[in-house]
Amino acid sequence: MPFKIYRGETVIAEGESPLAITGLDPNTEVAAGEYQATSIDGDRESDRVDIPAFKTLPIAVTGVTVSPKTSTAEAGTAGSRQLTATIEPTNATNKGVTYSISPTTTGLTVSNSGLIEWTEDVPAGQYTTTVTTDDGGKTDTHTLTLTEPPEPDPEG
Repeated sequence: MPFKIYRGETVIAEGESPLAITGLDPNTEVAAGEYQATSIDGDRESDRVDIPAFKTLPIAVTGVTVSPKTSTAEAGTAGSRQLTATIEPTNATNKGVTYSISPTTTGLTVSNSGLIEWTEDVPAGQYTTTVTTDDGGKTDTHTLTLTEPPEPDPEG
């Protein structure tokens, strides 16, 4: 048996069940009665029945990419690097991320916005920053390499 879905006086979907209401933003509350359904029997259409309230599904995160992937600086000198996390798909509902850095080292931090900062006391080595999505726990990493400063020139 065919059906029609109305929004006001406009038919937005018709055909055999199940029908889909398209064009709605994700994660959106829709009030009861905003849409109505009818059944079609031959050339006769039933009275409209309110569709109950519903909420559209969120769009899930499928991945995250951090850039740049690597950076290098000299140990013994304070510095910073800004990381950027790109969420996929771009229309994901929850684009929140958290950053963490390891190994934990005094003077080395990463902010909630992806800014890595270090003091002159952070030793040479490799430090990995991981970005993790709030939705789905997707991850990507950045590696910061702090190199040993060059030996002073004894003739200098």
